[in-house]
Amino acid sequence: MKKKPDSRDSFINTYPINTYPNPWDFVVDNYDIKSKSRRLWVKDDIYAELIKNLFEASNCNTILDVGCGAGSLSILLADEFKVYSLDFSRAMLERLKERGNELKKDVSTLINADSQKIPFKGNSFDGTLCKFALWPISNPQEGIKEMVRVTKPNGRIVIIEIDRKNGYELNLRSKLIYFLYKAFKRIIHAHKQKNKTVHNDGVWKIIRDKTRNNPKITLEFTRDVLEDCGCEITSTDTSIKSEINGIMGKLCGGQCGGHNYFLICAKKGREE
Repeated sequence: MKKKPDSRDSFINTYPINTYPNPWDFVVDNYDIKSKSRRLWVKDDIYAELIKNLFEASNCNTILDVGCGAGSLSILLADEFKVYSLDFSRAMLERLKERGNELKKDVSTLINADSQKIPFKGNSFDGTLCKFALWPISNPQEGIKEMVRVTKPNGRIVIIEIDRKNGYELNLRSKLIYFLYKAFKRIIHAHKQKNKTVHNDGVWKIIRDKTRNNPKITLEFTRDVLEDCGCEITSTDTSIKSEINGIMGKLCGGQCGGHNYFLICAKKGREE
């Protein structure tokens, strides 16, 4: 018998063409799972373990990774779940595909789309996750609503973010360490093209300018939106910052010094 097509499969290895420059395409190296400098800042395996435990506890099989970037989580979770990876940057997805092939991980389902307009039918996935991908979008409330919409009843929505109670300002120690780190990287990578260096200050300035007026993501904001969508908050964790920081992250009090991180997990309510 011929297998009935899965509505989700139509997006495998297909990308709509972006007709305008996307600054995130030029900072892919920062999110590459094989980047040695990334490992100085963050422990991706700890993130993956935290999320895996939450999804396994609720018997999730199909997972949508929203704002997946270059796929550090998608790759690490691929052995346990069928992962669908969505990002607005085509270059990020191309890097994810490349690394997935190298590491022999099944990350073939890549979706180049806006997380505020997820191109799937409602109730498509057992679980959805979003790690540090709400703050760059203009309407994070809509992004959360979309995650809930495509999650099945009783499925799980997991969000990890930086608690921006104090805006975007870093503490003084973080600013100094970032300055010294970037200066060191510029010396080491002086022979490379500017858009290939780990930190491209010009691109990050564009990203900061584009996101400056976005709503500030906080734990309270995220909890309120999830509950307004009829979800039950099953767990929150505000101690993950100390668990996931690498050496450089610990030196400056986290990747975003002066801010705490949070993980929140919610169960979608049953539809009437």
